Amino acid sequence: MRSVLVVSGKLTVGGAERVCRNIGYYADPTRLQIDYLVFGDESGAYEPELITKGCRVYHRDPPGGRHLKFYQELVRLLRENCYDVVHCHTMFNSGLVLRAAKSCNVPVRIAHSHSIRGPEHRGTVKKLYENTMRRWILKDATHYVACGRAAGEWLFGESAFREKGIVLLNGIELDRYRYDPAVRARIRREHGWDGCLVVGHTGHLAPVKNQHFLLELMPELLKRCAEARLILLGDGADRPMLEQTVRELGLENCVTMLGNVTNVNEYLSAMDVFVFPSLYEGMPLAVVEVQTNGLPCVLSDRVPKDVYLSDLLHPLPLEEHASKWADAILKVRRREPDSYFDVLQQSGFDVHRMLERLYQIYQG
Repeated sequence: MRSVLVVSGKLTVGGAERVCRNIGYYADPTRLQIDYLVFGDESGAYEPELITKGCRVYHRDPPGGRHLKFYQELVRLLRENCYDVVHCHTMFNSGLVLRAAKSCNVPVRIAHSHSIRGPEHRGTVKKLYENTMRRWILKDATHYVACGRAAGEWLFGESAFREKGIVLLNGIELDRYRYDPAVRARIRREHGWDGCLVVGHTGHLAPVKNQHFLLELMPELLKRCAEARLILLGDGADRPMLEQTVRELGLENCVTMLGNVTNVNEYLSAMDVFVFPSLYEGMPLAVVEVQTNGLPCVLSDRVPKDVYLSDLLHPLPLEEHASKWADAILKVRRREPDSYFDVLQQSGFDVHRMLERLYQIYQG
């Protein structure tokens, strides 16, 4: 049996976090013992089900500002459990983890990139830390893994990823996201959405996901369709600001913020259009789920082309006037949603195919 430590910053609801969750949830317990290291004391939504699957979850203080203490505690954990694999999902902090793993002679050391970063300002100290960590990652990782080419080139560098990188698509549970007309009718009835144009979005409430753009778009959309309703699934630090914007724009009766829900798949069936105005992305699972569901999606043209798996995606620049976005939302409609499930089955995004490939990497 191979012993694996998956290092995830947290196990709350999210795209990269769900990838981490699936590793342990679907692992064969006769082949793999999957443990998790998460930062901070918060018990994430995925933890209870992972523990029932036989996974162990270790909580440690994040490395920020206390790197030596973090490193020493990590070395102690690695030596106590004699791991065969360390699989890091924590971007630049992976450098610190992989250096500890190499010092403990862990044979398989994986750095996994899930995103890219936009052009925000970074101070000198942060740049120095990231440059150091990138050098350590390149030196100490045995495998460079990314959810897409852009994410891999961003963390590892173009030449290094081209030479040594592995693109491992973020798999989803395709059957779970298949369109269900009965569920659609029930959800819409429960929320009073019958006869409405339900515009939906899922994502962590954070600046990169740009939900504020959606709220500013709503007055323009309501001019053209008084029955438009915006549904936001997800939670995060931006929630108070977004709620304030809802009040300022007088949108209380047509915007619903449902927070983190466990049945995103059902809400996708209830939606008419999905809107995804991210500032940047690595490989957004939400857009894969939407296409599996046969749900048309109007999205930012900054989303990587790797995720364009069907004709359901309609990209627009964020610089376009709100009227252009409103036009696009009103123009698209569902058609033969069941047919897209077959398209996605052939796309390589099935979670079981992805995990079997990952488990092969774990064998060294």
